[in-house]
Amino acid sequence: MRNLLPLIAFAAVASAPSALAHDDHVGATDAPYPAIEVLNAFRDGCGSIANQAAASASLTAAGWTEGGAFAPIQLVQFLTFAQDAGGEAVNAQGGTMSDMEVFEKTVAGERVFIVLSEIKVDGTRVSGCRLFDLGETRAIPAQTVTDWLGAEPIKSVDENVIKVHDWEPGLAPEHDSFQLFFVPNDSPFKAMVKFDGIAFKADTVGVED
Repeated sequence: MRNLLPLIAFAAVASAPSALAHDDHVGATDAPYPAIEVLNAFRDGCGSIANQAAASASLTAAGWTEGGAFAPIQLVQFLTFAQDAGGEAVNAQGGTMSDMEVFEKTVAGERVFIVLSEIKVDGTRVSGCRLFDLGETRAIPAQTVTDWLGAEPIKSVDENVIKVHDWEPGLAPEHDSFQLFFVPNDSPFKAMVKFDGIAFKADTVGVED
């Protein structure tokens, strides 16, 4: 079951078009990235991920709005691919995958999206909450998140082409993990994953409802 999560996460990231959110990006690239404001907004919305329904209610209460109906066509294509690829992987294991939900919010001038998903396989539930600031060119330093969480990452990949940092348990003791991603828009890695910018991931693992 645990092996499915990276596969589904990769399918979601790999499907994101490289142009996604460039036209919708609000933030000024010559100013420091508002990392703490965006991290706080993510925690306010995704601090409770007992399941997808709880996360959806938490996001609404935190002022996030449903973004699926008016999402850019590139995001719609991303979600369609992620749903299809993730669903195929889960179905192969005899499990189920929920319909993804999209929320959006402008935080300190940054238009960011959150995607909720949930998979259930062999009595185990994995509920995920992912934030995307796609097309963003300013990385969030791992030390900023370390100070914010009050814990060191358990592993890091810190290369020019991609940066990925993992913390466990993450935002809360009941969470499984928190991840910070950054892919520069000139990275050759983007040719494979078709994603550039900032992303967060938080998830919980529990018994199927």
